[in-house]
Amino acid sequence: MIDLAVVGAGVAGSFVAHELSQARPNWSIALFERTDRVGGRLHSVRIAGLDDPIELGGMRYYTSHRHVHDLITALEIPTHPFGVAAGPDRSVLRGRFADGSGDPASGAAYDLSDDERGLSPGELVAEAFERIVPGAGRLDEDGWVRTRATHRHRGHPLVDWSIGDALSSVLSPEGHRLVIDAFGYDSGLRGFNAGDSIPYMLGSGHPGMQARVPDEGMDRIPRTLVAGLERRGGVLRLRHELREVHRDDGLFRLHFTDQEPVLARRVVLALPAPALRLLVAGSPPLTTPVIDGMLESVDLWQAAKLYLWFDSPWWRDGFLAGRTTTDLPPRKLYYFDSRPTGPAALLAAYTDGRDVEPWATLADGAPAGSAATVDMLVAASDHLRALHPSTPHIPPPVGSAFIHWGADPHETGWHYWRAGARSDAVIAAAPQPDPGLDLYVCGEAFSRSQAWVEGALETGASVVSKLLSGSESEAGT
Repeated sequence: MIDLAVVGAGVAGSFVAHELSQARPNWSIALFERTDRVGGRLHSVRIAGLDDPIELGGMRYYTSHRHVHDLITALEIPTHPFGVAAGPDRSVLRGRFADGSGDPASGAAYDLSDDERGLSPGELVAEAFERIVPGAGRLDEDGWVRTRATHRHRGHPLVDWSIGDALSSVLSPEGHRLVIDAFGYDSGLRGFNAGDSIPYMLGSGHPGMQARVPDEGMDRIPRTLVAGLERRGGVLRLRHELREVHRDDGLFRLHFTDQEPVLARRVVLALPAPALRLLVAGSPPLTTPVIDGMLESVDLWQAAKLYLWFDSPWWRDGFLAGRTTTDLPPRKLYYFDSRPTGPAALLAAYTDGRDVEPWATLADGAPAGSAATVDMLVAASDHLRALHPSTPHIPPPVGSAFIHWGADPHETGWHYWRAGARSDAVIAAAPQPDPGLDLYVCGEAFSRSQAWVEGALETGASVVSKLLSGSESEAGT
């Protein structure tokens, strides 16, 4: 029997196990992970010759992400600026080249209305947000809590709108198409609850913030946390797939596939929503209206990444940019090079939602992180030629890697609040769905910073606080 079982060795679960091993050194703590590695949706891979790992999962954090920044500082993890090539953003929309979402020329090929013409996609979105929620740009966190509870747009509660439907209600069809294309992701401006999406988007541009990454890759964060756990006597158990959770005589009994059951006083489920859903049917402590409501409150967004690496950064011949956004199937490209010569990497396609399908089809079921298929490389080459017409010769890559977050039924790329969800209530309930049970839930799914490491740590910190306050109460009785 153990004092604390944490299931899921991504950044949220690793954080909870690490923090409790420090705060409660007398507890027996075990961290269980379904796969054969630590990191979850942080997955950094070293490639011979490249200066930095390629990031098959989350690839950066912002210095404005308080929980991540403070944790990295406390763990003394060395970091460096996110290593895209120096240069402005670039967009290629309907065959027209422009300087990203802040450039009015991005919309040159779109039949915009008179009041939209001459505005950049960024300006169109900002004006649309103001029309949906007057004064949106001036609201603080408490103001958004009130707005989500009371504001109505065109007669309906704001939170019952998806951001895509809300935008289409105030923009012309072509204006709406432009902002979706220029954003580059299928998720953030389509299905996301409008009451959550608008402050999320408005809060993404903190003055002076910088994108950074640990020198050894993003998964250095959970790996460092787990190393600290093990130094203090905690244990890591890989290849432990949790199948069912039961409650007997005041203890939790965890059933793992092909493993002996484990008894625990307290359980933390640090899992993405798909994995949590798979547990519910056979786990009586999880079959509750609160957990059902939590799972119904978020949409799952699959994601895909295709990395190519080359002997040299050929893209420097003709232009210099850190990122290209396009309406073509790659959607987003990031150029990684630290010098004008020598090996360099290209994130040649970064897609989510509906835009994953063309690449998943070409992958033909290839395992996560494996080399791209021949069909995928042919498609990528065709798109690169269209996006770099001034480059006379684009060499074949010397290596490649593809991953589809969502191919595994336990996983997804990230989560966003669904239209109709009351996120403030869910966030309050999620860390401990039943106050009478020592069963806790964390992960970016039920956070204010969904799709980011920051969200995982936000919820992890809430669970740690509840576990510590609960154990103090027990000690005092």
